[in-house]
Amino acid sequence: MTLLELEIRNIQHITSMIFNVNLDEQKLICLVGKNGVGKTTLVKALQNLQFADTFTQTSPASIFTDRSAISYWIDSVEYRFEFDPRLRSLNTKAIIPDSIKRNIDVELPMPYGKRFNFFESIVRADLDIRRAIVLEKYDVPVELIEMLNYIYDTDKFNRLIQVSVKKINYYCILLDQSMYIREDYLSSGEFFLISLYRKVKNHCKLIVIDEIDISLDAAAQTKLAHSLRGFCKKYGVNVLFTTHSLPLMKTLVHGELFYIEEKNAIISPSLVSYNYVKSLLFGFSGWDRYILTEDIVLQNFMEYIIDKFRARIFFKYKTIYIGGGNNVVDLLNRNASEGFFSDVQNVIAVLDGDQAELRYVKKAKNTFCIPIDSVEKAIYADYQVGFKRLIEKTGSVTATDAKDLYKKLIKHSVMSEADIFEYLYVDERFDFTPFTDSLKSFLLTGPVSEEGGSREGETMQDINIPAPQHPPSL
Repeated sequence: MTLLELEIRNIQHITSMIFNVNLDEQKLICLVGKNGVGKTTLVKALQNLQFADTFTQTSPASIFTDRSAISYWIDSVEYRFEFDPRLRSLNTKAIIPDSIKRNIDVELPMPYGKRFNFFESIVRADLDIRRAIVLEKYDVPVELIEMLNYIYDTDKFNRLIQVSVKKINYYCILLDQSMYIREDYLSSGEFFLISLYRKVKNHCKLIVIDEIDISLDAAAQTKLAHSLRGFCKKYGVNVLFTTHSLPLMKTLVHGELFYIEEKNAIISPSLVSYNYVKSLLFGFSGWDRYILTEDIVLQNFMEYIIDKFRARIFFKYKTIYIGGGNNVVDLLNRNASEGFFSDVQNVIAVLDGDQAELRYVKKAKNTFCIPIDSVEKAIYADYQVGFKRLIEKTGSVTATDAKDLYKKLIKHSVMSEADIFEYLYVDERFDFTPFTDSLKSFLLTGPVSEEGGSREGETMQDINIPAPQHPPSL
């Protein structure tokens, strides 16, 4: 079982949802999206492959029509579930191999999640647990102890033990005189993490958790991804989860965060950055103007340029770095249709100059490029040719690429970030005047001096931008 693909058709509000995942990648996959987009329906569809009565147990019959269906492709073999009017739910004539069912473990939120139905099992096992503790027939789960102590920044789990009863592992914290605290008496977050660890140790190729943050405080959320990432590689699993938690999203690395959205009547996930999701889902309010940029360096460079005329700024503004030129322009376009930042005339995008000739930039509305490839590339180009004015400042600094040079100049106090900005901005080889004029026109309320060349009421370019097409793939 390597490649899992599925398509959901005509279930609830979903006309078509496409999802696929390569299970050999052994990674975290975080799915985010607006409420009602279909995240929980996707999770149920994945569990339906393991338990064919999932929708019968968790959803009303009204979400189906006679055209409802889910198709699964596992290593190119199709398994299809269609609406069965007798069951008023989905059904299939195909036999799903046990090898597939064993490799999928899905956890739904309350009240359907397995961890919420685990209490009865541990209560039945209590006598065996007590006997094992008295006889000291238990193991010390070092790995789990380290995970819990790390996530909760504590040492309270140092006396955690593992007791095996009928091939099921139960966990307790030992107290004095053979007393103990069972895992089901711990906090809901601690109990959930133990349950999640139990799933990881089962070596399922795909573990799916809906609303993974529901039981965890913000501090625990910020450390969860780090622990799970290591487990994915060690035990050969993939952990797919949904969340609304910004603290958790912020800890994810490139390739782990996906935004679910509808395009051309098809709902599918797209790889995105944290700042993209933060802007799209949560937005910013209380500002008159917004400047969207690619990265933190470009954002800081914008602030440096704006400082040249900051005293005359009328509008309250916010500069936001998004990550990736395509994401910046896409977000600008979305604001034009949805207005989650502000009206279209109040939001611009600023990109590095190396993006200027790309088709999506040329056609973009209210999008500007600085007159250099990027701050890092411009300084590195002078470094490579031994430009005298720069070498006088840097001396014998050695660097492997543009970003490496930029970091070393600042880290070793050879040049500050402001020094680098000033070095480029005042250089006669680069004409920043038109670009600075555009910023002035955007942020100033009254007439601008001759130096600026802009007057109140001037407008920027107004060309429609097509929405980028993201492949429905993880």
